[in-house]
Amino acid sequence: MIFFAEENYFLISYGITLIASLTYYRMYFDTCLRFFPILITYTFLNELLGYLVLRYPKYHLYINVDFSHYTEILYNIYALISFTFFYYVYWKLIKNGNYKKWIVAGWLLVLLSYIVSSFFQDPQRTNLFYATAIGSWVLIFCISLYVLEKYHNHENLIQSKNLMFWFSLALLIFYSVLPILFLIGYTNYQIWEAYHLKTILRIFIIIMYAILTIGFIKGKRRYFS
Repeated sequence: MIFFAEENYFLISYGITLIASLTYYRMYFDTCLRFFPILITYTFLNELLGYLVLRYPKYHLYINVDFSHYTEILYNIYALISFTFFYYVYWKLIKNGNYKKWIVAGWLLVLLSYIVSSFFQDPQRTNLFYATAIGSWVLIFCISLYVLEKYHNHENLIQSKNLMFWFSLALLIFYSVLPILFLIGYTNYQIWEAYHLKTILRIFIIIMYAILTIGFIKGKRRYFS
């Protein structure tokens, strides 16, 4: 457990954010974010299972021993589920009918990209990083629509007591960087290793969850929108 904690220090941020999300659950229990603690728990358990499969031969996902050390299928499924949840959040929050249609179209594009990628990449052996990049860009597009609607409604774009402000900021920062790191990591591993991009990715994970934790602490129910 000590070795696990040292090697996966960034997972501590999941636990801190989960505690904060449950502590302040009354602030958003009846909103589109009500299932977010479940997503955080799923994220942590997914990382834990991936670690066990990689480190311990007795834990494996496949009967075929040739696939015993592969964990990519876990992350491919997780990416599609998490993107779907995030798109749903913005689809529920946004009032503009055209924006809602664009979000649905974006989700269908991402779903198609995962299906098409599965024909050219084995989702059991590799991360579908092209589809993940498209999913990230669509999420940034959804966040942009959310901000644009607030701008058109003459609302203050910096709303420190609105949990969704922090939620959007955290996702925007992380998913602006994720596709770049993934594309480099899976197409040029030498650069990934030389510039310690894995560590940089983990730092951005910590930043994202730190911002989410701040949002849970500072957010107020009446400002949620």
